[in-house]
Amino acid sequence: MIEKWYDSEEDILGIHIQDKEYWKSVELPNGIIIDISKNGEIIGLEVLRASKIFSGDIKKVIETAKTH
Repeated sequence: MIEKWYDSEEDILGIHIQDKEYWKSVELPNGIIIDISKNGEIIGLEVLRASKIFSGDIKKVIETAKTH
């Protein structure tokens, strides 16, 4: 089940892709964090400074996410 959430205080958009046992996170230089399961699958993403990335018409991505 895919779940989206947005933390307006921290300006982080999170996308949880699947329920697997968490192993570690890898932060990319562009402010995207990838969560990886113990068997190497991507289980989630976090986008730092989301309001700067998702602006204009694409801002709807943040608006449709659950607010924390």
